[in-house]
Amino acid sequence: MPGPPPLTVLCLHEAGTTGAIWAPLAEALEGHATVLAPDRPGWGEAEPPDGYSRTTVTEQAGFGASQLRGLDGPAVICGAGIGAVAAIELAIAEPHLVTGTVVVEPPLLSFVPEATKQLSADVTALRDAVTSGGREAALNAYLAGRMPALGPGAGRIPPDLADRGQHAASSLFAELSAIPAWERTDAELAASTRPSLVVIAADSPSYLRTAGRELSRALSRAGLRETEPGLPHFDRAGELAELVVEIGDTLA
Repeated sequence: MPGPPPLTVLCLHEAGTTGAIWAPLAEALEGHATVLAPDRPGWGEAEPPDGYSRTTVTEQAGFGASQLRGLDGPAVICGAGIGAVAAIELAIAEPHLVTGTVVVEPPLLSFVPEATKQLSADVTALRDAVTSGGREAALNAYLAGRMPALGPGAGRIPPDLADRGQHAASSLFAELSAIPAWERTDAELAASTRPSLVVIAADSPSYLRTAGRELSRALSRAGLRETEPGLPHFDRAGELAELVVEIGDTLA
């Protein structure tokens, strides 16, 4: 009797890094899953589209969908940062491509009203950085964690995996407004048919802890899981791999 189909996992990285940040997860899943961890447009080796000045969560989800078409069956979508929100969008928009999602520290600050004041301060800091040193200075400030609402948790990206390449600064600016502009309603989230695990760490920034908790409540068939301290998809890849396999077991 044939066994379950092989598990495929598509990983969508956050702003400020590349698909390489998923290497520990791919290693942890070796023998259990085929892991796809592409660089998203404008990051790493991936060229940005012509005239790339702004993107949307829908566009990023479409990029994810393009990696899955032609595969033998649906995949688990694992995402962090904007990649986490794109994973949820992909599961809602094209559920036939998705077994389920594992979303790491989704920065949905629409669930965090107390972040409004900090967002305003971050926008001012962003403008000041651009004025003093251009977009590269703003990227450096973002990666240093000096924008706790615009880039919650960005300072935890390992320095050797932070992307400061040719297109990184312009890609960051293209993505900054994508999550605030995402327009899925509470009813649409509640109607999602694919299982999700929302993942935070014991030391996740407070905005991300709140956003993760509220998203897990808004989605149907969702659970909230907490890893040990560290960036869940990098420092706690073994724990995250167990959650990916748990979601993947819904294929059986």
